Amino acid sequence: MQRKKKKNKKLILDATEKLISAKGLVNITMEEVAQEADLATGTLYLYFKNKESLFAAINARFNKDMNQAIKKKMDLYETGSEKVVATGTAIVEFCLANPQKWKVGTELHQMPFEDVEDLNVQEFFHTANDMIHMLADAYRQGMEEGSIHADLDPVSTAIFSRMAFINSFTLTSEQKMLLQLNEIDREHYLSVSWNLINRSTHVKPSLREEGDIPLEYHRSEEEIGREIKTMVDSLGLPADDAVQIRDAWKMVAQITMGKGEYDFVETTKSRCVVHVNFCPITTSYEKTKRPVDNNMIEGCKRFGKILVETLNPKYTQRFTKQLCAGDDYCECIIELKED
Repeated sequence: MQRKKKKNKKLILDATEKLISAKGLVNITMEEVAQEADLATGTLYLYFKNKESLFAAINARFNKDMNQAIKKKMDLYETGSEKVVATGTAIVEFCLANPQKWKVGTELHQMPFEDVEDLNVQEFFHTANDMIHMLADAYRQGMEEGSIHADLDPVSTAIFSRMAFINSFTLTSEQKMLLQLNEIDREHYLSVSWNLINRSTHVKPSLREEGDIPLEYHRSEEEIGREIKTMVDSLGLPADDAVQIRDAWKMVAQITMGKGEYDFVETTKSRCVVHVNFCPITTSYEKTKRPVDNNMIEGCKRFGKILVETLNPKYTQRFTKQLCAGDDYCECIIELKED
């Protein structure tokens, strides 16, 4: 009897998922679900008292499957920072491997569940909260290890990160058009979204991770250039002259490295000089009590040059002073390349 109940419930959930994927939420009736599941309509009401209860059960199953994928990915890593990043990777992989489930999950994501006494609604809430606390535990561990900002509230941060990332899957018509026009595939866009979320919480931003390894193992110019181009295209940043390049450079630098403090010393359309008085990368090294070595100094120079030349190949960038090399500020010069 128990086995039959379990089988019938699975039939109902599978049928509902299929109908939601094909028709959306609005026009589905319990009679249609029963017909799709090849069961009597009355049988549905033995398991679910109404559509809200049924949809909550679908959502709970979706969350359980995704939580399992996240835990499996998290278990491959040791540090809190790595586990946070692994969460996003697991979500992307789950979405791409289960397009129907993901479509249904994002449909149901917009639905309010009001009957908090219903057992299926309660299970949905619990499974959603399970993911939040897995992620919050990873943030908490990272805070203790010094890789994630210590002043964050781990649970609130986990709730925001989950919502922000999942919302990036639910694209508007305009977003879809922009991605298509700029030839950006969905997987790469999701990767960029998750990286931006991570960089807002991590003490050590991502270019910065390359500062811990020898220069010969840093990413290629092409790989860094592709990452920058994706950001620039998605933000719609102009870069026709040195002033526009400087403004775009500042925005991309803040996304990839964190918020700095800048003085614009010289400004013409062919040449701009910027003084960076506060560098989040140098500060991250100080907070984690790590010495800044040549890998970081040269890696930062390289990244800045690639950034500007990706924005506009007619221009280049060089540093004449660097905070991480012991100077009082970084002096960055953006200028036209010599003929």
